[in-house]
Amino acid sequence: MKSTSSLKRLMALSAALMIGASGITAVTALPALAQTETKLSDAEPAGTPEPGGRMSMLVRLDATSLDPHVMTETTGYVLAEQLYESLLENVRGEIKPAIAESWEISEDGKVYTFKITPGLTFHSGEPLTAEDVKYSIERIMNPATASPRARSYANIQSIETPDDLTVVFNLASPSAPFLALLSTNGASIVDQSVIEGGGLSTTVDAGSGPFKLREHRVGQGFTIDKFDDYRIADLPYLDGIDISFNPDDNARAAAIRSGTVDFLWRAAPEFIDSMKADPELKWYGASGTLSLHVRLNTSKEPWSDVRVRQAVFYAFDRQEILDIANSGHGLPLNAGYLPPDRWGSLKEPIYGAPDIEKAKALLAEAGYPDGFETTLTVISTSAFQTRSAEVEQYQLANIGINAELKLVESTVANAALRANDFDLYQSGFSLSLDPDERFSSAFVTGGGTNYGNWSDAEYDDLIIRARSELDRDAREKLYQQAETILATRGPVAMTWNSWDYDVVAKNVMGYEGDSSPSYRFYKSMWLDQ
Repeated sequence: MKSTSSLKRLMALSAALMIGASGITAVTALPALAQTETKLSDAEPAGTPEPGGRMSMLVRLDATSLDPHVMTETTGYVLAEQLYESLLENVRGEIKPAIAESWEISEDGKVYTFKITPGLTFHSGEPLTAEDVKYSIERIMNPATASPRARSYANIQSIETPDDLTVVFNLASPSAPFLALLSTNGASIVDQSVIEGGGLSTTVDAGSGPFKLREHRVGQGFTIDKFDDYRIADLPYLDGIDISFNPDDNARAAAIRSGTVDFLWRAAPEFIDSMKADPELKWYGASGTLSLHVRLNTSKEPWSDVRVRQAVFYAFDRQEILDIANSGHGLPLNAGYLPPDRWGSLKEPIYGAPDIEKAKALLAEAGYPDGFETTLTVISTSAFQTRSAEVEQYQLANIGINAELKLVESTVANAALRANDFDLYQSGFSLSLDPDERFSSAFVTGGGTNYGNWSDAEYDDLIIRARSELDRDAREKLYQQAETILATRGPVAMTWNSWDYDVVAKNVMGYEGDSSPSYRFYKSMWLDQ
């Protein structure tokens, strides 16, 4: 429980950071009032689906890449799961057939044989064969592609295609996350003729998914249309989806309330209570799929010193950051990357209330008794990320670290990360169906999103061992050990896990949310016309 003075300070800072439309404070919920009810679908069936019609959808930001093997942004994932498919599909944690209609695993767990669904075609009209599967996975593994997930595929020794509808993966060792890995959008099967021909463009994709790309208007929106030759008869129900972008949370809320759009993706939580009361709208969500953090560039001083990083870990009040940045809608991450309700997570917190004296002592021990100056980069068009950074800035000042906020566009931020040109970076990672995908890309040595190039031999060994550990309980313990290392000497100060909300018009049917997360259910949505 916060003291009265702390609450007053929190509310004052909330008001300063989160002024909404017409001068009304946008904060509507402190922790005790934050909505915790989870709703992923309608309690009653929506009736018989009606085909036809186009659904308009509003998201925050554009995607900087439309290549499913390279993209790292959630908007890109949302689009990719409409345009592309993988060998398998994850439905609320259950692995199901997709491009592959069946599979067998050898007794030693090192050979996976997949049978491709006959008669599949890409959007280009080219047939989808085993050779396309082989090409796609080898493309991910190829260093020239620069796929952030390449490390997750390092266990593959070879891929064979004995015929057009059979793919055989030969692994160096058994792999517990292999099927989950092949169900992700990062494992999308792409049309080799497109990639090696004219390539991806604003009007051409290389997928076989339920929708095909008509146009990407950079900075404005996407238009995607129904793919008539999709592998599942009668799907998708919609004729298409028109996706537009707007980072302004007030404007986004106004758009769904006025009926300008049918689907508001990731509504700002400060508006959710009023939207729930609107009879023309339906809400879904309150499951966390994004873990927020501050990335510390461990390739540069002073962040290469673990004592300096630990000082930041002890300085942060994670609940306060969550309260102000997201109106209390979420969970503070007082340990590792995984929230405590996820498999593989630490169930007990490592950090609680800020320990300012301990943080200052660590800085002094590292040679910074008077603190130092640094920069904290954040994407300017992301309101909740910016609010997080503002609170983090003021909390760091409590221990003498003066962080100058550097607000930049997403393309500038991504370029800076790739060039290793940052001190601190306010960011977030989507959760993954299996922890290995995120751990291998973001924290293992050489991972594609391991910005700042943190390296810890013990951490790497735990992730590699967990990948080959087939006993689920033993594997979870390995991840918990890895999470302890990440929380106590890693390159990120974890802060909070968001509860996400989608809001749709009342005539939008068939919403089946998936907090694993997955967005493939859009093909089953329809309009009651």
